Order: sequence, then structure tokens, then C-alpha cells
Amino acid sequence: MTTNLFSDALKQGSFRALNGEYGWTQEQVPEVVEILSAHGLAILGGELWWVADGSASWVGLIPQREGPDRVYAWETKRRRKEPWAEFVARCASDTNAAVARWPRKGDLPAVLAGRILYNLTWVDETEYGQLGHHPA
Repeated sequence: MTTNLFSDALKQGSFRALNGEYGWTQEQVPEVVEILSAHGLAILGGELWWVADGSASWVGLIPQREGPDRVYAWETKRRRKEPWAEFVARCASDTNAAVARWPRKGDLPAVLAGRILYNLTWVDETEYGQLGHHPA
């Protein structure tokens, strides 16, 4: 996972998991998406993380105002014969839409100590092929 693309200021405003992955704030995601797309990297999907105040780890099950805790995740699959550049652009669009959509107003408890962050998974075209992904 290439992380040297991001400025120190952007990285400092994020959450860094013990495994090295980043959790980005809703405000940071558009800049992260722009950087990744500009470098030809496809965002295969992502998930929301809840990082409780003072915690050094994240939780993928997000407490809800009503009902059981929920996982928020999305995935973008490459279409058959889709050019890489078009796939990268569609991944960026899907990611921005997911971040704008989740969590919905009223999903979360009125008081939730901590913050909701967005973890993104991205690859370049070579890595995509090495992972055994091929256009559907």
C-alpha cells in the first residue's frame, strides 16, 4: 500500500492502525481519492471504522441508534473490457458517493464517543492482476 503519496499534514490528520492502514475523516477522503486517482490507483472499496476516544484500534461494527451494530462497506468491481483509466474514475466516484451516503443522518447514536473514519483499499493495475482480479 503506497502511502508516500500523501502529505505529512494529511497523514497527521488521519488515524493509523497497527497494521499500517489509514482511517481518513470524511473531510479528508476527497483529497485522498483525488491523489490516488491522479496516480492511476483504483480504490477497490472501503469500510467505515469507529475509533473510540483514546483507543489505539478501530472497530468495524458501528453502533446504531436503533438495532444491531452495522458494518458499512462498499466494493467496486471492474467491468468486462473496462479500460483501467475508466475503472479508476468509477472507483473514485463510487468511493465519494459511499462517503457522502454513510453514515446516514439518524443512523448513529446521539452520543458516540470517538469518530467515524473511512478506510480505503487501493491497487495499481499490476497489483490488481496479481491479486487474481480480472474484468468480469
